[in-house]
This record gives sequence, C-alpha cells and structure tokens, in this order.
Amino acid sequence: MSTPTIARSMVAREGREMQRYAPSGARLVAGVVALSPDKTKVLLVSSTARQDKFVLPKGGFETDEPMPEDAAMREAWEEGGIIGRISRPLGVIDDPRPPKVFVADVAGGGIVPPRAEYYFFEMEIEKELDKWPESERRIRKWATYKEAMSGLVNRPELIEALNRSSIIKS
Repeated sequence: MSTPTIARSMVAREGREMQRYAPSGARLVAGVVALSPDKTKVLLVSSTARQDKFVLPKGGFETDEPMPEDAAMREAWEEGGIIGRISRPLGVIDDPRPPKVFVADVAGGGIVPPRAEYYFFEMEIEKELDKWPESERRIRKWATYKEAMSGLVNRPELIEALNRSSIIKS
C-alpha cells in the first residue's frame, strides 16, 4: 500500500471548521495503530485532557485531505511525532458511545448514528522525532498488547483497532 505524502507542520490543527461528516451525521476520524518493528508493542499517546490516560493517535479527517490515510498520517505526526508508512487498512469502526444529538430519519422513525466513524490503519514507523507539534502537551509511550488493553479499557473502538492489527498478543 502506498503511503500518502503529507506536509509536516510544527503547528497542530485545531477546531472543526474543516471536519468531514458521514451522511448519517457521524464525524469521520482517522488514526493509526503504530507498531514496533517486531510487532510486540504499540505506540500510545496521552490524552490532551489527562496525561495519565493514553489513546491511539487519531483525529478528524478534514476536507482538504483526499483520503483518510492522509488524515491518519497527519495525526500520527501531530500527536505522536512519528513518521512512517501505512502497511494496511484496519477498516471502519463505529463509535459505540451514544450520540450527542438524536437525528430523525426521513420516514419519521428514528436513527441513532454513531458519534464517529473511525478509519484505522496499521503503520510501520520509520522515524520517531524528539520534537513534534503536540510534544509540549502529550506524552507518548510504547505498550505491550496487555498493557495497551488495560489502558484502553473504556475505549472499545480503540481496542477493536488494536485487535485488528498484527500486534503480537502474547
């Protein structure tokens, strides 16, 4: 699979002015499961809200990005300071949390779209830099499968992405 070329700014994007949404109203999010070369560890980044809570690098798929892979690579750079290549898609995962707003369908019944649709990709890291756009507000750490599973316990969509990856689960 070819890796998108992204411009690497030292300023992280903020806001949702350019955010893409699915026809259902779900926010489109792209992220990476970045594995160590031996596939025994995954790179996690701290949440901006709580530095003791870790997640996979991910964020909004924006209107100026042709493909979700472009957004995933940008987010890997902005949040984790990593550069690499997409090795394979991990598919789309719906956010299992209830939506913030109820949306009625045209027939007058009710549909409840997911809050987000996550497009995840497995990534092979080529460079891990010391300074990156969010290095002042995020911590990154390498975790085994077991460590990552216990840290992501309240984020089933992130656990699903990790389980779809080729991380060694022992």
